[in-house]
Amino acid sequence: MKNILASSGGLRRALALPATLYMLLGFVVPLVAVLGYSLLARDFPLGVLPEFSSTAWETATDSISLRIIARSLVVALAVTLSVLAICYPAAMAIMNLPRHWRQMLLLATSFPLITSVLLRTYGWMNLIPLEWQGTYTAVVIVVAANYLPLMLLPLTRAFERLDPNILSAARDLGATPWQAFWRVTWPLTRGGRWAGAILVFVPSLGEYVVPHFIGQGKVTLLGIAVKQAFDERNWPLAAAYSAILTGMVLLPTIITMVLTALKSRSPVAPIAAARRTTPETSPQSGAAA
Repeated sequence: MKNILASSGGLRRALALPATLYMLLGFVVPLVAVLGYSLLARDFPLGVLPEFSSTAWETATDSISLRIIARSLVVALAVTLSVLAICYPAAMAIMNLPRHWRQMLLLATSFPLITSVLLRTYGWMNLIPLEWQGTYTAVVIVVAANYLPLMLLPLTRAFERLDPNILSAARDLGATPWQAFWRVTWPLTRGGRWAGAILVFVPSLGEYVVPHFIGQGKVTLLGIAVKQAFDERNWPLAAAYSAILTGMVLLPTIITMVLTALKSRSPVAPIAAARRTTPETSPQSGAAA
């Protein structure tokens, strides 16, 4: 038995090796390079000088840059919460449709994802009133519309896994529809909610196309700041902004992974998993036995 477990453990490590190498070469090494560039001195002809300098980080953490970072966080949070508020009732309504209509509606909702973000943004430039363009409200509306399917699809999947008998039982026990939603539906769809929030929050935080075209130079977010630093050939500052953006993107992902790990290690999780995997014995089968 020990040999079988040892061989299976070795097989798992061997299968995980390609993904580990991919993450190392595609994420860790470029991230280290970006951090290295942010600690070098600026050179106008060549980009950087091979000497240590903290000027880029001093600029990236001054009052102006901190306001840009704060605005980027506020916009990303506003987009995520707006999309969440729209997609929850939408997912509940979709689940009440027949299966073929549900699939067609999800396909139609996901169709804009196969088109270019630039084309969609140009389309919104013709739809947004001129007095709204150049405002944070317009940027939030367009970004939310672009990433709405990324929240709707995980939520719909979470609702598909939800047993409707649980809601019926809650109503039979006297719960109002509002109480059934907050005490049953909301906790049981937490996985889809977190997945959708990450899928929306992460790209919204570094959004460049929408603030550039819809913002018309009046909305400066972190993605715009990175582009401006590259235009000025200030590679260390662009690298510092990029490192801050990467840290802000990784933070919610790490928090979600830690919460998931803590939940799986809780003493209730194995019991719930055993109950889901253990077949129930009906009264007829018990009587037959």
